[in-house]
Amino acid sequence: MAHYFLKPRRLLAITSICLLALSVAACSDSPNPEDGLSRDEIFDQIDQDNDGVALRGDYLMAVTLMDPTKVVASHPQGDLTVKAVLDSLVASPPSGLTDPANPSTRLFAARLTSMLRLRLAAVAIEGAGFAIEFEVDDEQLNSQVQAHLTGGFEDWAREQAFQADPRLEKFSTPHCVTLIAVATEAVANIARERLIAGEPASVVASQLNAPGITTAVNGDVGCADLLTWANTFGENAAPLGEMSVGDASEVVSMPSEYSPTGRLWLVLFLRELQEDQKDPTALGPFAQQVLADLVTEYPITVDPSVGTWDSTALSIAPAQ
Repeated sequence: MAHYFLKPRRLLAITSICLLALSVAACSDSPNPEDGLSRDEIFDQIDQDNDGVALRGDYLMAVTLMDPTKVVASHPQGDLTVKAVLDSLVASPPSGLTDPANPSTRLFAARLTSMLRLRLAAVAIEGAGFAIEFEVDDEQLNSQVQAHLTGGFEDWAREQAFQADPRLEKFSTPHCVTLIAVATEAVANIARERLIAGEPASVVASQLNAPGITTAVNGDVGCADLLTWANTFGENAAPLGEMSVGDASEVVSMPSEYSPTGRLWLVLFLRELQEDQKDPTALGPFAQQVLADLVTEYPITVDPSVGTWDSTALSIAPAQ
């Protein structure tokens, strides 16, 4: 539950601070600066956003920051202390940080989140069989992680992805397509019936295709993996994923300035699958997605004074 203390009621705020045992000297009423911080200074140190309101989470953070050796989070390869987080803020200060020694709960939790995510990535990569040295600073740890993500871990992740989803084999195989593209749905249906009856796709395309739609008169638009066809035809390319050689797709439609009706009606005919030209790398990097799935398997604990760990979002919700 949040507790609110307005600056004009400083006596109540100071009493609460004393109960939290920030320090006897800090709670002193003595005007002597050598005896500790003044009441206003104590409140301002806790009220970091200077809005005149100090939440319970602000007090908890103030107490936490008093002990640099306090463990604020634990991960499978070790712990993170208050000092480690403060050192990170000094080395790489975020926007809005005015005092690295007294960060807001939000900034502290955000930096701790980043540090935990980095360590989770390193733990997952090590778990996949790749060497990681953890007793280094964050910059060096991140360099190791990035090197693996663009190196051997990417190959490993691609292999894992292909094993988990056999469809990727087909997606990465070049599909050689003949395109039937006409100005009306009726003509497209006629073209499809002729293809199903066994008439050569090149003949159907050369006789029925709208002029100027394909470079080749016979409708040959080449061979490419399914990601490329998806980029070309959008969702109209989806049927190719289920088609075999010699299949004709259902009639689909798309807007086109090249058609007198304002739309083109398409039939995709699969001429050939170039199995020997399969290129798994054409589907893009897999490391990040596979890593995102792996890191959720590892436990993280966060001190309640800082916040709570969300294992789905991989982030800390700051204490309130």
